[in-house]
Amino acid sequence: MQGKGLSPSPDADRRTLIRRLTFDLHGLPPTLAEIKAFTNDASEEAYERLVDRLLASPRYGERWARHWLDVVHYGETHGYDKDKLRTNAWPYRDWVIRSFNEDKSYTRFAKEQLAGDVLYPGTSDGIVALGLIAAGPWDFVGHVELREGTVDKAITRSLDRDDMVHTVMSTFVSTTATCARCHDHKFDPIPQRDYYQLQTVFAGVERADRSYEDVGTNKHITSTANTLGYHSKITDTKDQDKWVQVDLGKPHNIEEILLYPAHEVFGGHPGPGFGFPIRFRIEASNDADFQAATSIADHTNQDYQSPQDAPQRFAGKGKRARYVRVTATQLFERTKDWIFALGELVVLENGNNIAAQAPVTAMDTIEAGGAWGMRYLTDVAAHRGGRMVYAASSSFRGSGNFTAPTKPRPVHLLAHGDVKQPLDLMTAGALSCLPTLSHHFELPPEAGEGQRRAALANWIADKDNPLTWRSIVNRVWQYHFGRGLVDTPNDFGRMGSKPSHPELLDWLAVWFRDGGGSFKQLHRMILTSSAYRQSSSPRTATDLAHRQDQGNTLLWRMPRRRLEAEAIRDTMLVVSGKIDLTMGGPSARWFGFVDDHSPHYSYEDFAADGHGAWRRSIYRHIVRSVPDPFFEALDCADASILTPTRHTTLTALQALVMSNNRFVLSQAEHFAARLADAAATAPQQVDYAFQLALGRPPSPDESNIMSSYAKEHGLPSMCRLIFNLNEFLFID
Repeated sequence: MQGKGLSPSPDADRRTLIRRLTFDLHGLPPTLAEIKAFTNDASEEAYERLVDRLLASPRYGERWARHWLDVVHYGETHGYDKDKLRTNAWPYRDWVIRSFNEDKSYTRFAKEQLAGDVLYPGTSDGIVALGLIAAGPWDFVGHVELREGTVDKAITRSLDRDDMVHTVMSTFVSTTATCARCHDHKFDPIPQRDYYQLQTVFAGVERADRSYEDVGTNKHITSTANTLGYHSKITDTKDQDKWVQVDLGKPHNIEEILLYPAHEVFGGHPGPGFGFPIRFRIEASNDADFQAATSIADHTNQDYQSPQDAPQRFAGKGKRARYVRVTATQLFERTKDWIFALGELVVLENGNNIAAQAPVTAMDTIEAGGAWGMRYLTDVAAHRGGRMVYAASSSFRGSGNFTAPTKPRPVHLLAHGDVKQPLDLMTAGALSCLPTLSHHFELPPEAGEGQRRAALANWIADKDNPLTWRSIVNRVWQYHFGRGLVDTPNDFGRMGSKPSHPELLDWLAVWFRDGGGSFKQLHRMILTSSAYRQSSSPRTATDLAHRQDQGNTLLWRMPRRRLEAEAIRDTMLVVSGKIDLTMGGPSARWFGFVDDHSPHYSYEDFAADGHGAWRRSIYRHIVRSVPDPFFEALDCADASILTPTRHTTLTALQALVMSNNRFVLSQAEHFAARLADAAATAPQQVDYAFQLALGRPPSPDESNIMSSYAKEHGLPSMCRLIFNLNEFLFID
């Protein structure tokens, strides 16, 4: 700026800064109390304390995990024409959230996702993190239905490895290595041999459900006999109550209740979620007859989505009781008859399963030897105590023509990328264009496939790999300022953009690397800078900055940005008072689902206030082939492709979605009810609405206009109008 005779903008005001920071780090607005406390804090350390408080919140991990999941094209269906569900993808998402919140070093963050099972054996994170390799689309037809030994099968596997290479190299080192699949890279120094060395790294893994133990986190995991669980007697009607309960021996403070579905292939049922009730309630009591009971969860008014094999979690909120009862009010259809079955019931207090081996009673039961029985509901069987994650795996139960590799499959250099023209047999390696690192992995002949991934992980995380450290600091900069120092974050090559501030990029990369790779320290460095704290107010068209740097490349003011789709939706939930901040666990399905030969997804079949509808958007079940219309209209990432940068558009469709979408209408109703409960007059309601939604009171003109609008069109319509204000949708 000095070289061009420009000057930075002044600092933004306190209200703007706390809103900018809170949305940036949490994806949510600050509360009225938080705004008031910060604006009234005259101390010099107020801003730094605010940054530290926001970074310490679990909301930070939820916000920044979404950025990372964009980059690795995480989705929870396979994609392609048979876009089947991935019911066990979500543990990887939760690992990303947890890693950000724990401020895991970037070195370990990267290594766990490539070879955590080898480099960090005995840890659950070392397996769950491998969800990165499996995050992208997967061709069900090509893998499961095509015969072995065919050309099409070979093409399917080659394309699958190509996606793994593309994900890893674009994400961690910002290179377009996959451009060398058919020939030497036309622009960057990446020969075709390098590409097939990288394919060879992944020649021993497929994408599949992989078991893991929750080491060191959930103490209820143990390993005993492999039984099925509790099974009620069979009945010929679905609408009747059946219950099962556990006796904890004495009153306990109930932290959480987990229901593990049973898994039984029977009468055409594929196994997952067998017997899980369609409608049910969970209660706690100190009375074995439940004459006086406290509700833990009530899902008796609408159908509960099938949990598949995923454990269902219900917050106990510290309620104190001796007995826990699950009552099914609408039963599971077996074969033209109905039952109630559960695999395991877990009750947590301070992380311990206090229901382990607890006595069980039920309204009725079948006792079928070593398979079904009341005692099996609390025996903590291994196949239920362990968990599953959709991740890179070399050992799994096959399906059709999809089988686990007994050893790494041979990978050849392919002339023109054609599987019918194999040339040299390849060994595992990396890019040869970095003189500071060897691109040949010196592995012994007996090395397993995991050693190949470990070698690549070490190559990527090496302190002398400049691409790795530049790539990640550029991504963090981009998400704070809306544009990276290199505005092609997945391409640092010749066809990518040159850095706008190369010395700054290098300095940040070295500072981040040598400082231990702490994301939170990197955030703090950027957020406390004078560049970030600038006002976003535009200057006059005749100002020198406009003439010299109209695109604001030199950051003479803070860019104004529209909120992402997730932040818009979550903010509506906050101001309506309905947001559910429950963390982790299986994703919420905001769609109707029919598991046909080719699955059907229908967002119209989901109620606007249905089960899980108020959870944060990070926890939604992401369908690749049928995107959620609300998120798609607001430029959400396409989970079928790597999305290093979201493009912001302004379309008429967005205005229609923000005016007519059922979720928006529902939240406007809830927002209006919240205002009506808090204030009696229209001006008071308008004042409270502005405070909640915008963090400020309305001006006199705004108050008059909005009060008149509410009187004429109703308070919910006024709330919907507020949702459509630029000040609601954009952050200064």
